[in-house]
Amino acid sequence: MDILKELSHITEVNRSWDFRKSRAKCFFACLTCYVFLSFASLAWANAGELATCPAVSPSAGVFSARSIYKDSVVSIERNDANQTVSLSIYRPSSSGCEKSKFAKYSIEGGAPNVDSLFFMSLKGKQNIFTVVHWDVNSRGIGTYGKYYKIYAYTTDEQGRLAENRSVVDNGAMNGMDGYQEGEASSFPYKTAGAVKSLFKCNETKCK
Repeated sequence: MDILKELSHITEVNRSWDFRKSRAKCFFACLTCYVFLSFASLAWANAGELATCPAVSPSAGVFSARSIYKDSVVSIERNDANQTVSLSIYRPSSSGCEKSKFAKYSIEGGAPNVDSLFFMSLKGKQNIFTVVHWDVNSRGIGTYGKYYKIYAYTTDEQGRLAENRSVVDNGAMNGMDGYQEGEASSFPYKTAGAVKSLFKCNETKCK
């Protein structure tokens, strides 16, 4: 009988130990998950929030955008890893500074280059304009020089920055400056001044 009691006791102890091991595994699994989610949440928060907004510095590609949002700045940001260029807006928030990327220019034969960023009102709404070019070198077909495209961004119904399609889809807002299929080609809107002169007209003519 004593032996049976001892065996029963050992069995109970083993069961208790197995139960504790199971609970411990569950605890550490939950702890690992919590730590992972905490780091993921922190990484996500850091991606959208900064301690302070960048200071205005046109030479560094950072411009005041207060005509779009109060106390905001817009920044031209180059990613050398994939040769893209992005535009981001920075706005003060209760937790620091909120960053929002609203445009990205990718490789189109060559890497993108933002030659100019400026602001202009169209039909009563402020727009952020960019003059972007890509170097083209397809001499085999007689096409080389620079390909230009003009972009404009304004706020939509939700207050978010979006492309102004009336500008972007305008055929006059892109073209080659150099040679295209062996023929000389000139793009007239390579500068902010040229673009502004084009749009300095009354509401009827700008439609």
